[in-house]
Amino acid sequence: MVRMLIYIVLSCSVLITSCIVYYSVQAASQTQLASGEQLQQVHDQTVIRIQKSFEELDHTLMRISNDYAIQRLSEGTVITDSAEDRSLREYADYLLRSERSQFPFVTNMCMSLDALSYNLCTEALISVPPTDTTLPMLRKFERSLQAREKKEAADGYEVIYTAPLTNRKNVVKGSFQITVALDPLMKDIYGRLPLLRNQIMDSHGVFMYSTLPETDNEMLQKEEGWKTATVPLQWGKFSVVSTKKLELPGVVWLSQIEARQSLETSFAKAFRSTLGLFIVLLLLVCMLSAFVYQHYSARPMKHLRGLMNRAELGDFKAYWVHKGSREWNELGESYNQMLNRLEELIRQVKREESLKKEAEMEALQYQLNPHFLYNTLNTIKWVAKMHRTPQIAEVVTSLVRLLQASLGKKGDFITVREEIELIHAYIDIQAFRYGDKIRMEYDIDPLSEGCLVPRMILQPLLENAIIHGIEPSRQVGVIRIDIRIEAERELLICQVEDNGIGMSIEDKSVESTSSGGMRERMSGIGLRHIREKIRLYYGSGYNMNIVSKPKQGTTIRLTLPVHYNEEG
Repeated sequence: MVRMLIYIVLSCSVLITSCIVYYSVQAASQTQLASGEQLQQVHDQTVIRIQKSFEELDHTLMRISNDYAIQRLSEGTVITDSAEDRSLREYADYLLRSERSQFPFVTNMCMSLDALSYNLCTEALISVPPTDTTLPMLRKFERSLQAREKKEAADGYEVIYTAPLTNRKNVVKGSFQITVALDPLMKDIYGRLPLLRNQIMDSHGVFMYSTLPETDNEMLQKEEGWKTATVPLQWGKFSVVSTKKLELPGVVWLSQIEARQSLETSFAKAFRSTLGLFIVLLLLVCMLSAFVYQHYSARPMKHLRGLMNRAELGDFKAYWVHKGSREWNELGESYNQMLNRLEELIRQVKREESLKKEAEMEALQYQLNPHFLYNTLNTIKWVAKMHRTPQIAEVVTSLVRLLQASLGKKGDFITVREEIELIHAYIDIQAFRYGDKIRMEYDIDPLSEGCLVPRMILQPLLENAIIHGIEPSRQVGVIRIDIRIEAERELLICQVEDNGIGMSIEDKSVESTSSGGMRERMSGIGLRHIREKIRLYYGSGYNMNIVSKPKQGTTIRLTLPVHYNEEG
């Protein structure tokens, strides 16, 4: 068992080590691709932020252009140096300064009015020209974005964003010039990213912005040039470069960012460390697994196997008493319950065998009792004839006929004709007691005489009518038996009706009568047997109904299916 465990552990170790090596090779390439995709996503987001910054500048200029005071100055109808002219200029200067303060990367904002031939700037009220860069002449929907010339090498990168100033009729009346410092703008966007370089070039390959010195920029221009725009992602030995187009108002520039990529080296080191640690842990797990398996699995299993061998030899007292883990304790409890159940089943089988023998003895005894009873009744009948008492002989003859019917071996079903003959025998016996006090009427459909019905199913109904209906009334009673076939529903209707005292709703259950006596109890048992016979033989679709009212008699109706014997 231990050797099997070691074999399983070694097999699993080889499989897991192979999976780790394969996973490491696949993960290296997947990690490289994932890092490149992540860099491109970051680059996309930063390009969108730069574009939104210039869009916000453009919306600001449109808002300033639509201001009433700016429109009033652009018309050129205001008298120079008048109070209105000075007031409008002061407001325009305030408006430009206020809007410029909303953008930390804007160093100067100027407005040129062609009609008045002067400029308004946030850095100097009068500055002709406002910059040292030649500005283009723009039409109403055009925009311009160009680099501002550096005076010194230490100066940062700045661009001049120019937009036309139009009146409400979209006629150009001047222009706006905004000086944008790219250093604070890029620092705000890329400040948290560990980049090796960040560059922006125009369509001619001239650097508009770069985080590298001028000498490095010139070297990169010679090596890469504008062709880098066609390669969105470049992998170097230690870095990866992402290139994106930067579409701004009036121009299309090229944005490049470079990030360090040392994933493969770090991943290889991490993999070697992980693999060594895994091997050590695997050996420890193997040793611990062997000990745990031996203590918690092999030993309890051996003990339980020994108990089962004892149980197979007939020792049902070989109970599990070992204390182990929860799972083994539950298995032991199930094993103990199985032993108890087996012992109980064996006792039950022995008890049933004993009862079976007793039943066989009683059956033999019951086979003798009917013959003894028949012989005794026949002796009484012949004694009655010898003493010339024919009534006693007739009663005994009818009783013998009923006993033969109830204890006969012809089956559970007889014909309606045979059932009526048994009723005649029963009435002959009751006539010996009641005399002319009971009168019978019969209405038997000839088609129903051959139908099969359960043996002795009508006799309890007559007994119930005599005991509970006619005898308490102390008058001449009439019992009517009506048997017919309803061909449409294929039903056999057997109805027993008497003119006795009847009963109320509460007393319709014969078992609940309080008059007492063996006859009443026997009658109630007979009715219960009729209900049970109908349910067992025919199911729930057929039943026995009782209709009765006080002092108006009782009617009991049986609804049975139409069945014929094989002889018709």
